[in-house]
Amino acid sequence: MFGKYKISIMNNAWEMIIPKLKVKHIPRMGELIYLTDLEQYYRVLNVIHNITNKQEVFIIVENYDKKS
Repeated sequence: MFGKYKISIMNNAWEMIIPKLKVKHIPRMGELIYLTDLEQYYRVLNVIHNITNKQEVFIIVENYDKKS
């Protein structure tokens, strides 16, 4: 019933961090996500949907520093 989405994760300078990552749920603005490959938490700043023949989802994130 629930499919997988392919999302691309980019930093706030619009540089690609992880292209075409398969996920079951699209993260929402303000959520924290943990990328195991990079061993780092990120805060979701924006979610961009590009709807053409194929839906593309871009997640804009920033590093999450627990100290600040």
